[in-house]
Amino acid sequence: MITTVVLNPAVDKIYFADNFHAGGLFRIKETITSAGGKGINVSRVIRALGEEVLAIGFKGGHTGEWLVEQLRELGAMTGFIEVEGESRTNNNIIDRVNGTETEVLEMGPLITGRDIEEFFSVYKRALKKTKILVCSGGLPAGVGEDIYKTLILEAKKQNTKVILDASGEVLKQGIEAKPYLIKPNLRELGCLVNRELKEISEVLEACRCIQKEGVELVLASLGEKGAVLASKDRAFRVHIPSIKAVNTIGCGDSMVAGFAVALSKGLELKEALRLSSACGVNNAQYQGIGVVKKDEVYKLINEIRIEEI
Repeated sequence: MITTVVLNPAVDKIYFADNFHAGGLFRIKETITSAGGKGINVSRVIRALGEEVLAIGFKGGHTGEWLVEQLRELGAMTGFIEVEGESRTNNNIIDRVNGTETEVLEMGPLITGRDIEEFFSVYKRALKKTKILVCSGGLPAGVGEDIYKTLILEAKKQNTKVILDASGEVLKQGIEAKPYLIKPNLRELGCLVNRELKEISEVLEACRCIQKEGVELVLASLGEKGAVLASKDRAFRVHIPSIKAVNTIGCGDSMVAGFAVALSKGLELKEALRLSSACGVNNAQYQGIGVVKKDEVYKLINEIRIEEI
């Protein structure tokens, strides 16, 4: 089974506002509301691909209840700890005229030490039946930046493969626990190696630097330029088909979900990369966040070109 860690879930609200700018008045005619946060996005795509998933984390108030209900309607299993306060709302403003995306993100509820202890009890029970673990997204207030590191170390005791998708100090500390795979985007990868990355050769070199710290696979997502995957003895460049992108938010989460499904099925590395990339491309074709269609994904797989580098 695949388990997703959803520490800071959110309601995602997308507003479509042409010629958006700060200080203006905009009457929104088109909005999309969905359950979100990276862990929920990953869970949604896993379910769309027809696989079982257990989502665990924290929920607060009526918003938290709504988020869990949305997961259950997808057919996901859930194990959320009730906390004081209200789960957060993320607001995304998309300007299709100028091609910009503006994000306004709430902090969410404060998590107490008792909440964390209760979560760990749920987590340890979940690990007993977890084959692939996905730790993704930011952290709510009250949770230390070493949380993913702790979760990864515990998972490795059960020989569970861990995918880590985070940023900043949380990602750096998580890497110390040597997860099986990390999926940074170009900016996050550059921050890890403290330099700007422009060429594919520089991206690959950065991936190799991270691998020296004990990470089995480094998957760098490069947007419309595809992706680079580095394993211990091989490296691949992904070329994706040209599409009309509607909304790129959630493409990285979709890639993570596709790779998690591929690992759970025991697919060979190149095939895992094709499935992961096809999920990212398919998500970009929808207005919603973390949205794919299984039949479309498997058609797109045939359009993904993998080059060994």
